[in-house]
Amino acid sequence: MNFVWLLHTARVFVMCLGISMLSCTSIGSVDVWEAIESGSLSDMERLLKRGKDVNERRDSDNRLPLMHATLHQQPEVIEFLLVNGADVNRSDSVGNTCLLVASFLGAEETVNALLAGGADLFRRNVVGEDAFAVLQTNWRLTNYYANEIYQLGLSQQEIESGRAKVLPILLRAREQAAEEDIWVALALGRLDHVKSHLDRIDDISTVVTAEGSSILVAATALGQIEIVKYLLQVGADIESRDAFGATSLFVAAMFGYEEIAKVLLENNADIFVENYAGANLNTALELDWNFTNGIATLIGLVLDEATLNQTRSKIKSLIEAHKEGLEAKALEAQD
Repeated sequence: MNFVWLLHTARVFVMCLGISMLSCTSIGSVDVWEAIESGSLSDMERLLKRGKDVNERRDSDNRLPLMHATLHQQPEVIEFLLVNGADVNRSDSVGNTCLLVASFLGAEETVNALLAGGADLFRRNVVGEDAFAVLQTNWRLTNYYANEIYQLGLSQQEIESGRAKVLPILLRAREQAAEEDIWVALALGRLDHVKSHLDRIDDISTVVTAEGSSILVAATALGQIEIVKYLLQVGADIESRDAFGATSLFVAAMFGYEEIAKVLLENNADIFVENYAGANLNTALELDWNFTNGIATLIGLVLDEATLNQTRSKIKSLIEAHKEGLEAKALEAQD
């Protein structure tokens, strides 16, 4: 009996050991990518306890865990990753953030999770698209990336109906951002919010971008003519500069903003100004298309080469007329 009992006990022990080993093998064989796809927070938790870095890219395709969770529309996993230190605004090789990808896929819950985690609504990829722009991507291109490249198996109806739900979410987030941040208000051309922000500021000269551009130069770069007019009315320095020494007139000449250039000249902007590299207005008016368009893309502008050439020509005429007027006044003063 003792031998039978020992044999039985040994069998039970071996069975338990086998189950335990099988369990360990199963857990050990589940990597972070499989855990994300299945939405298994328990596996994710185990992997993190074992030292998995939530910002470590996958060797095969350089993909981040958060991007993988976005592609597979796992909002709970996204929340888990963000709580555990995932960088919500880190981008892929072409500048796409998780929010851009979620918007592109029409993933409503994923978009909400990313925005709640601090996703930058205005981050752009290398071709200048933000979360709003990708909503307009045609089905042929959408299908190519979603189903041929990423193998997600999504239908046109799923994505389009999802995008229709994502748009109002982005619009609400944008409105809230404009109320909270003067630079967002500026980018959106929301003069009402810009006024509200400036009402709380004593010295407008202190309002500069993180890169060192005055608010007047920033408004000019974005082509916000009504805001430019308002800033001049409330005492913005017309000769204030950006980090490279460009004034608003220099920037208006570079981007071909004829109406803004006219307003600046009417307010006696310096036509002999040079930036820190010694470039003058003629240099700005003659910058080649590729360079100009490259800068425009970085800040989200869409330019047309033919139109740019036409408006630059008109700005050149305005500057020459202004110069002639200054020379005439100088002669009158001498007489």
